[in-house]
Amino acid sequence: MQPASLRYICIHGHFYQPPRENPWLEEIEVQDSAYPWHDWNQRIAEECYTPNTHARIFDSQDWLVDIVNNCEHISFDFGPTLLPWLERHAPDTYQAILEADATSRKTRSGHGNALAQAFHHTILPLAATRDKATQILWGIRDFEHRFGRDPEGMWLPETAVDVETLEILVRNGIRFTILAPRQARRFRESARGQWVTVDGARIDPTRPYVCNLSQGRSIALFFYDGPISQAIAFERLLDSGEDFKNRLLAAFSDSRAWDQLVHIATDGESYGHHHRFGEMALAYTISRLYEEPGVQLTNYGEFLEKFPPAAEVEIVERSAWSCAHGVGRWKEDCGCNVGHKPGWDQKWRVSLKRAMDLLRDRVDPIYARLAQDFLKDPWQARDDYVSVLLHKRGNLDSFLQRHQSRPLEENDKVAALKLLELQRNRMMIYTSCGWFFDDILGIETLQILKYAARVLQLAESFDPKLEDDFLNELSNTRSNQRPFLSGDEIFVQKVWPQKVELPKVAAHATILSAFEDLRENSDLYCYRVHIQDSTREKAGDRLLLISRMSLLDTVTMESSSFASALLYLGGADLRCSVKGVAGVDDYAALKNGLVQLFQRQSSTELIRTLDTHFPGAYFALPDLFVEERSRIIHRVTRMMYEEQAGLFEDFYEKNKEFIALIMETGIEIPDTFFAAARFVLNRRLHHELAKLAKAVFPDGLQQILEEARSWRITFDTASAEKLIRSRIIDLLSKLGESPWQETAPEHVLRFLDLCRDLEIAVQLGEAQIVFFRIVKLLQSNGQELPAAFPELARRLKVRINQER
Repeated sequence: MQPASLRYICIHGHFYQPPRENPWLEEIEVQDSAYPWHDWNQRIAEECYTPNTHARIFDSQDWLVDIVNNCEHISFDFGPTLLPWLERHAPDTYQAILEADATSRKTRSGHGNALAQAFHHTILPLAATRDKATQILWGIRDFEHRFGRDPEGMWLPETAVDVETLEILVRNGIRFTILAPRQARRFRESARGQWVTVDGARIDPTRPYVCNLSQGRSIALFFYDGPISQAIAFERLLDSGEDFKNRLLAAFSDSRAWDQLVHIATDGESYGHHHRFGEMALAYTISRLYEEPGVQLTNYGEFLEKFPPAAEVEIVERSAWSCAHGVGRWKEDCGCNVGHKPGWDQKWRVSLKRAMDLLRDRVDPIYARLAQDFLKDPWQARDDYVSVLLHKRGNLDSFLQRHQSRPLEENDKVAALKLLELQRNRMMIYTSCGWFFDDILGIETLQILKYAARVLQLAESFDPKLEDDFLNELSNTRSNQRPFLSGDEIFVQKVWPQKVELPKVAAHATILSAFEDLRENSDLYCYRVHIQDSTREKAGDRLLLISRMSLLDTVTMESSSFASALLYLGGADLRCSVKGVAGVDDYAALKNGLVQLFQRQSSTELIRTLDTHFPGAYFALPDLFVEERSRIIHRVTRMMYEEQAGLFEDFYEKNKEFIALIMETGIEIPDTFFAAARFVLNRRLHHELAKLAKAVFPDGLQQILEEARSWRITFDTASAEKLIRSRIIDLLSKLGESPWQETAPEHVLRFLDLCRDLEIAVQLGEAQIVFFRIVKLLQSNGQELPAAFPELARRLKVRINQER
């Protein structure tokens, strides 16, 4: 047979991160496992999402010759739990993703590269019908809000599928989805043809198929090329862009009678996070494919318009791409895991699924019964609640006016919003990552247990036995890790203590204001703090802080007023008491009495009085939220550290010449001197690096590092590299604003010299990109390049012209 005139290629990237926000704070807290980054979102954004929006292409001499936004050329979906984070924390990357879709619509017959994604990455075949519908609808609404158009296709989490899910997709206007080849059960060439069984991934992936549904509806299905996708994800195909290109081209066959589409689908994180510089291999492959005669890069929507499916297919019910046992990975110990650690099992998945199902089955009737007192249709309101999230709660009033069953008082609004938050967190407990990995103590599983804790907190007054029943279900399993805690012990010890109520927020604000300036009106995470009065009394190391404040939870609109009293006796000796305050007069009397006791220097009597006025437990430094606790403890220890620094400095300076003589004789440096030298030089290093934040050149850095080398002291120069890299980028950004200035190029070259002399391997990828764009902008405007640019280009290895 004659080959088709064109060979079509589509590369799909599924970009996703689970929700990581603390459900009481609506912010991602520091994740130690992501170190040196703050959290996994930040790490993967820097390794993958941002690099894919400006992927570098190098010539044979490893000089930069081009930059490509990969998203303009591949099909992609970005998760609704990831895009809001990118919008806030990586806005340039976020905008580049949206622009890539807009550009692709112009180049691909009006069809954008972006696909929608079900909202919380729930395994839809395991979800209740109502949850399936809400997750799909929320994903569509999120897509429309961000990309400004209706989605043609939707990525199903883990490609997990059943017929009911396909039915709901079609009812919501979705035309196609992408599945793994093993998810096809059988196909036939036409409605009258014979069915051919293709289980075991034997379906031909080079064309779309139609899956007929009820009531005359249908959906197009694309089954990606399994072996090539597998090679990208697990067989290091991205080590070579040339091999990647050749593997795609080799998938075409002259024996096929139809217009062929070779398409692959992998986690988008393969391109840069799972495989370092994978985004560069992808960019190179894209550029080389454009040079191939008879090859056209496309996306699924464009191909579907040109070549509607003729062959019919039936799916394997309740199947997924990442579980060989249907959807067992998200409900049982099916054998699928990541680490393959000897002696480990995943029996915990069974109890976790049962516990989460118990929450769902108990709180959904509560929601339906109670919400009808405030909302015309509780489930329709839940479906529309995504609009509140997308507008960052700025449309809360109009949302409530749309759905209220009667005019709502303020306390009614709070009750309605708490019920809606009950449902939002209840849906998040089914985020797929909670079951995907190997142990119940994994951060992903602990995260969904936090959402479960928030559900329990919101439901506790309506179902007092719910917590005990939930914990009883969790008690049936244990972690694989020492000390082999049971599920309920994990929840009680590691999750439940993170619960936040307004008194804890008041304590946090009070403790924070003892060490930092807290404005009269401040936002602490999702809480609005208004300091109505604050009195500070200090005597030596002792501090008394008495405050009156009002708090507003901007999520549920719950508010309350508190009085707080903090006594600080130095170091980590701190206690903060909080109670609701009845009125101004009561607070004034409390404040005056405490101040008088403090001024009499009677700490014992003061503490007794605090216990009388503030019965119950008090708060201490460990009760601060994680970020602020770390910051304040660091500040306290830094003060202690600096108090002793002078002693170490004197010891080091008085003895270093003598120790140098000892070294010349070959005698080992005494431990006491070595410890003092490390302390002193490390302190000087940090002081010198602090100059970078003030845009001052660290002149003393070289002397410090040379002195350290003389004592055979090695420093981790990662912090120095990061600061110098950031300073180079700042200078180049200023160069972009004024290309003919002389100062910025001189300082960049000086920093590069410093790194060379000190053997600091500075990462110049972002600097290359910034400089390359400056050069291209000048050249596109027909302007001559400034005199300093050729040397900068040489040092940064950026090709000013396109000669290879």
